[in-house]
Amino acid sequence: MIRKAASIGLGGLALLLALGTTATHEAHATSMNRATVEDLTDAAHMVVRGVITEVWSETDSNGRIWTRAQLEVSHQYKGASVDGVIVSQLGGVHHNDFSIVPGSARFSVGEEGLFFLETLGSGNTVTSGKFQGKFTVRIDPDNGREILVRFLAPQDMVYDHRFIPHPPPEDRVYMDDIEQRVLNRLETAALDKGDK
Repeated sequence: MIRKAASIGLGGLALLLALGTTATHEAHATSMNRATVEDLTDAAHMVVRGVITEVWSETDSNGRIWTRAQLEVSHQYKGASVDGVIVSQLGGVHHNDFSIVPGSARFSVGEEGLFFLETLGSGNTVTSGKFQGKFTVRIDPDNGREILVRFLAPQDMVYDHRFIPHPPPEDRVYMDDIEQRVLNRLETAALDKGDK
């Protein structure tokens, strides 16, 4: 669905930012099944940690809006070694038009995360399972450990990763735990290939 975007002033932008960040981690109800870390690792062509350095939108030859994010890779877990990759998501805002694609991942400059990426036949690299394939790195305010937050922000709201709410302590997922699950899954897959 493509609509004309309304012009808003600074007050409207602040309101949209505030509204866009009030959703909790429970606000990602969609019709897709929730993917586990193991599911995402299996589906991904690449699993990387990195920082978003640039975000822009453009239209393709069919007039569809794509949001692109330049990801500078700091650590590679799976896939061919790369220094950077452009991650694409269908939908977003381009000039005065916007297209909403439910469940799409959102990106902002400076955002650090763990990314499970697939390359489509079209050549676009996307997050596996839409928003499910992107975890934002945050610091646990209680113990200083890195936590990973999977957050679904509406596409028609301003997005800034710095305002993603921390999950409650009992729901926090730590980077080193997820990293170990990814490594365990990759090791199991390598052993399975060796058996064949």
